[in-house]
Order: sequence, then C-alpha cells, then structure tokens
Amino acid sequence: MDEIFPSIFKVLPTKPLPSKCMSFLVRRSEGNLLFPCFSVSATIHARFDPIESMGGISRQLLGDSHFKTPHCDEVFERFGAPLYCSQPEAADVLKSVKNVRVFPLERHELEPGVEVIPIPGHRPGGTGYLVSHEGRKYLFVGDGIWHDGKAWKAFPTKTGRATMIESLRRLADVEFDVLLANTRVDNPTCAIEVNPNSRRSLLESIANAL
Repeated sequence: MDEIFPSIFKVLPTKPLPSKCMSFLVRRSEGNLLFPCFSVSATIHARFDPIESMGGISRQLLGDSHFKTPHCDEVFERFGAPLYCSQPEAADVLKSVKNVRVFPLERHELEPGVEVIPIPGHRPGGTGYLVSHEGRKYLFVGDGIWHDGKAWKAFPTKTGRATMIESLRRLADVEFDVLLANTRVDNPTCAIEVNPNSRRSLLESIANAL
C-alpha cells in the first residue's frame, strides 16, 4: 500500500490487473475508513494483514453500487466494518452484500469529520465523502469522476448527463483541498490538489466537456 497523502493510502487489489480499480484507506484515530472499489476478481485479501497492523477498518464507504461484491462482507467478517451506501443504491447493493448501512442521499455528517456529498449522475445514488483529516479536506468521489489518462472527466449514464452537470456545479461550492478518485490500477493519476480558484475551474471544465 502506498501512502499518497499523510495517513491516506492507495490500496491495490491482490491481483492488480490493469483494468481493475484501486481502493483507498484513511488511517484515523477515530477509526480507519476504506473506500472500496472491488470486483469479483479484484479483492484485497493480501492487504488484510497490513491493514490489521494499522488498526483495521471501522467503515466501508461506497460511492455507488458498481463496486458492491460479496468481498465487502469478507472485509466485514475480518474487521467488523459494515458497508455504507446511499438509499437509492441500497436495493442493488443488497443483492450482493449483507452487512449494509443505508443513509439518505442528502448532504449530512455521517460522523465527525466525515460528510456525505451527493454526486448523482453516474449512478442515481452516487455519493462522495468529504473527510477532514490533519488540517485538510479530502473529497473521495468514487468512479463517477476520474482521470482517464489524459484529463479529469465525469462519466454519467446516457440519461444522467444533466444530473451530473448539476452535481458538478454543486461540487464547486464544496470546500475541499484534494479530490481522490477510484481510478484504474494502470493510471497513476488518482488525485488532484486544488485551491478555491482551481477547484472551481476544474469542475467547470469537467462539466463543460459533457
């Protein structure tokens, strides 16, 4: 696992095939957070022992149902960390995962220092998480927004374009210092640091490209 920011780690699958996606772990005294991006062939079994030595996992925070798999329950069995997802994603998530906690798709504090940020468009219940950590704010956006190897882009469904554009416009008013996306293993660009001006410019350029 690579520490890409202080106490924030990029977690690659046990078999890091180029087409698979990375997860993130935030190490905190309040309890470690995992932002999973699993598939049937992209689990993190080989990372369990290192994660255990770092304090385990208290919550799994899912961006949307695209990356729900029974492996989320395996993480629960090892660490006691349930999977959290938004209400619009719950029916789909519960087809594959048993240990699920559901929250409303609205901006709210999930726990001190962790805020739910709705980002529908890629999926109806797409969710980002704003984590305040060591004096900075990190926005985890799942795979609805990510770097494709050339530029930062959003990936709405055919019917979700207008919704995604509105989500991006709302994000421009969310104060964050770093955006992190669950990009593919073969793409080294999984995060971007911003300031108030560049944050707005970044999100506007992504919206204008849709």
